[in-house]
Amino acid sequence: MELSDIDKRLVMELEYHFPFSERPFNEIAERLEIKEEEVINKTKELLGNEIIKRVGMYVNFRAKGMEGALIATEIPIENLEKYRKLTLAIKELTHNYIRNHPKYNVWFVLKAENKDKLREEVEKIIKESGGKDYVILYSKKTLKLSVKYDIIRGVSYSEPEEIHEKIPTAEELGISKELLKDLSLPLQITERPFKQIAEKYNMKESELVELIKELREKGVIKDYGATINGEKVGIRENAMMLLNSEDIESSCYNLAKNLKEATHVVLRESDKKWDYLCYAMIHAANKKIIFDVAKKGIEITKAKSYMLLFSLDNLKPGIVI
Repeated sequence: MELSDIDKRLVMELEYHFPFSERPFNEIAERLEIKEEEVINKTKELLGNEIIKRVGMYVNFRAKGMEGALIATEIPIENLEKYRKLTLAIKELTHNYIRNHPKYNVWFVLKAENKDKLREEVEKIIKESGGKDYVILYSKKTLKLSVKYDIIRGVSYSEPEEIHEKIPTAEELGISKELLKDLSLPLQITERPFKQIAEKYNMKESELVELIKELREKGVIKDYGATINGEKVGIRENAMMLLNSEDIESSCYNLAKNLKEATHVVLRESDKKWDYLCYAMIHAANKKIIFDVAKKGIEITKAKSYMLLFSLDNLKPGIVI
């Protein structure tokens, strides 16, 4: 699908400026000076052509009382298809890529109820797929999560977010986990996308919208708006930047606050010897842009050393959770 100027403007509005409103598509229509019906129809067309993956929000796994980790593992080439088929069925396993690390060729993210369950699941996956060595890099703090693509400049880009030292759980918030689960699903592309969820929980739409705003302010909700399929808009390269520095926590905070091209910035910890504990994702139209962004990241963090691991293959495409 060739994007017209109005399509590009709509994509950027859906990504960066999706309103907290009972009728968000109407507000976007007013900004673009077109009809609400046209915005809804164009959004559905963009979804149908897989330019937009979904419109909605990400609910932080910690609010659901879960633990998360990035796992680096060594899967023999002859076992990769077996591994891929196995992991396609695991809902809690996301961001599953072959990357150009000299030893660990497969990198995936997994969530579980606690660290013990997470480790058990990792060991099961590695054993069943014939994997070899692995490293579990637990998520210590998610310092930034904002997967936004500037389709004009051809690079991921978003302003720094407030860093929350602790994410409240559903119990602490006094809301049900079921509501958080429903909020993590794609929104309906209708005049009133919050109507059905509000009715299910006996809320007014305005109350639900205000709750979503509050949850975003508390870091429970991230990445509000449209999630874009980078491949379809020319953002075809992505790399994971791994950093090592004298004061890794301070360096990682600085990266989250100052590297606007980073979509994810996560401070990690491991029970194995592993020097690289600050992670950032960069997406761009080509590798040169990624290398240029990585140089900025090195300057910001004063890193002693770094690795830049490019994605070679996506083993679980289409994932939006």
